[in-house]
Parts: sequence; C-alpha cells; structure tokens
Amino acid sequence: MKRQKNLWKKYWIIAICLVTVMLGITAFSIHHGRSLTWIEKGVKDTVLTIGHVLSAPLQYGQDKWEAMQNGEKVLNDYEKLQKEVDSLNLYKDKLEELELENEELRELLDLNASLLEYDEVSAMIINRNITYWLDSFTIDKGEREGIQKNMAVLGKGQVIGYISQTSLHTSTVKLFTSSILENQVSVKIDLSEGKYAYGLLTGYDSKEQVYKIEGISGYVDIPISAKVTTTGLGDRFPSGLVIGTVSDVQTDNFDLSKVVSVRPSGDASDIRFVTVLIRGGGE
Repeated sequence: MKRQKNLWKKYWIIAICLVTVMLGITAFSIHHGRSLTWIEKGVKDTVLTIGHVLSAPLQYGQDKWEAMQNGEKVLNDYEKLQKEVDSLNLYKDKLEELELENEELRELLDLNASLLEYDEVSAMIINRNITYWLDSFTIDKGEREGIQKNMAVLGKGQVIGYISQTSLHTSTVKLFTSSILENQVSVKIDLSEGKYAYGLLTGYDSKEQVYKIEGISGYVDIPISAKVTTTGLGDRFPSGLVIGTVSDVQTDNFDLSKVVSVRPSGDASDIRFVTVLIRGGGE
C-alpha cells in the first residue's frame, strides 16, 4: 500500500514538471507575440501528449484507489449495520421472552390474589370405588376442619371437582369427570385482549376425555386452545382456577348456541392427595 502511494507521488511530480514546462513555453510565446517555430510546435505537442499519457494511468490509479477506499467503507458500514441488526434481534427475542414471563406472573398474581380469601385444607383419599373411579372418592377431612358442600377441590394444583357430601370426619368429592354433575360450574373462555365468553361446565365425555361447556352464544367466535378458567361467580370457586383448554367447538341442534369441548388441565385418575379451598382465608 505504501509503495503504491510513493509511485503515485512520482507520477504527480513528473506531471507537474511537464505542466510547468508547457506553461513556460506558452507564456514565452504569448510574451513575444510571435508564431511558434516548427521545433517549438513539436516540443509543445510532445509535452501535451506525454502529459496526457502520464496522467491517464495516474488518474486511473487514483480512481481505483478511491473506489477501493469507498468499497472498504461500504463493507465496514455493512458489517456495523449487521452487528446492530443482530443486536436488535437479540433484544427482540429477550423482550418477547420477558413479555411471556410477565404474562405468566400476572396470571399467577391474579390467581394468588383470588386465593387470599380462601384457606387450604390438605386431605388424603381414603376410599375410591373402582367401578366409579372417575365419578367420586372419599377424603379423610370433613366438617370438623370447616369443609362444607360445594367447596372447590384441587388435585396436583388443578381444580378437579367439588365437595358433594360431608360428615364430621370425611367428605365425598364429586369429580368433573363424572358422567352426571349435580352442580354446573360457571366458567369463562379467554378470547384474548381482555374479552371472555361465559358458559357452564355441564358434563364429561369419557370417550373423548373432554369436558363439555354449554350456554355460549352461537355468534361468539371461540378459538381452539383458548384457556378455560372458573369465573369466581358465587362463593364456591375462586376466579382463575384453570379448567383446561378448548379442543373443539360445535353448535347445538338449533344453531343457537355453541357446545365447547375442553381438554382437562389436570389428571384426576392418578392422585392420592387433594386440597380443599375453604372460604374465609386471610380475614
């Protein structure tokens, strides 16, 4: 690179010398106001031709040098922009991850806030009929611990049923997977952007292994995989307990309302311990 610069410097010196000679000849001719001799004409033409020949590669080399410098600048600018794009993509991925985490934390905070009004009583299953395995079972806690009829029951952190009968020391839990539910449960389906569709959990399809939600207007668009939770209406269930996710949507025989199938979030077939939510906690 340094050698190339020195070569161009020599070219410039030669060109300047030639231009100086040419200007001297021209000035001499003008000063004397006479016509040039054939020797002077030949020298003048020769100087101009040599100057043109010598300046051509010099100009070419200068153009190449400037183009190379511009190319390096463009390449450096491109690499810098590429690094900035990669950095922005990384920040974007981190932002999306933080938004998902914030959404989960908000849901958890909402649930914990609703559960502040409830005490939790842990109980063990002491009797479960194989013939009615998905219908009900008996736990070792009852009225002495404050358990009452229709209270919500959780298994493995998910709502699975409610108290249907009580005695002083035991209680019967009616599962949502029962073929016949004595009490319908008020639920809501998340339609996104703070909108919900409200309905009732009315039964369980053992063949498809899904809950059935009814009472929803036929004009509401229910997205597949939408989350279904309890509404908190009434004193039995807190708001926000997860029921499951939408797996299918059908209309009734009159095309007036929708029947929504919901895949349970919890498995009630393989549990030994449950939690009963008793109203009045935190007071």
